[in-house]
Amino acid sequence: MALVLASILDADWDHLPKEIQDVDQAGVDAFSIDIMDGDFVERTTFSPETVSQIRNITKLPIEVHLMVSRPEDHVEKYCDAGADQVVFHLEATKDPLSLINYIKSRGLLSGVAILKETDLSQLSDEVLEAIDAITLMSITIGFGGQKPSPETIDRIKALRERANQVNPNLAIVIDGGMKPNNASIYTEAGADGVVIGTGIYHADNYEEAIQLAKKAIHSEDPVSRRRFKEFLETPSLK
Repeated sequence: MALVLASILDADWDHLPKEIQDVDQAGVDAFSIDIMDGDFVERTTFSPETVSQIRNITKLPIEVHLMVSRPEDHVEKYCDAGADQVVFHLEATKDPLSLINYIKSRGLLSGVAILKETDLSQLSDEVLEAIDAITLMSITIGFGGQKPSPETIDRIKALRERANQVNPNLAIVIDGGMKPNNASIYTEAGADGVVIGTGIYHADNYEEAIQLAKKAIHSEDPVSRRRFKEFLETPSLK
């Protein structure tokens, strides 16, 4: 039913090129790169140069998830760096539509993310209509290895019902606490993609972990694949 995106937050940063290559060859669908600025999230993570490095290693789609304050100050650098889809937090900007329009003007896909504490009513119809994807955080952001919050399933169902009316092509991505053995619960509720970090990078065998996840969520589902069609075409490589 969904795509598997590997979060490199939990990879071995000292051997990142090999970590990217190994997971690429193990069969993941895409990569998700969490950008943290030490403000919106206490941690700091990856630079535009790191994204460019990853773009030169893999031809798989790259989602850049801006967990930063004032994403409008960062978005151009990450569009330039080789992202295929740029996701920013609704809570971090006062003008999401301008950011969405800028990302799309670069020929890339645009998405918003919302914290697990943010009510879905904060998403306007205008934003839902404009974006290609929405990331629902199911944990407190910044650190891997947490369990998904129990209300995540109801939030997926409510958002899918609303998206069916406003933007049927909207891809819903779940980020946080996803593992090969629990991801199917969330895709059955209506998610199209799951971001898996420790469930891949802390596994003894990357290929076994990815294939287990893909089998559980029926990753060749045509509806989810259609929603991710442009993302899978890796517009940054064009």
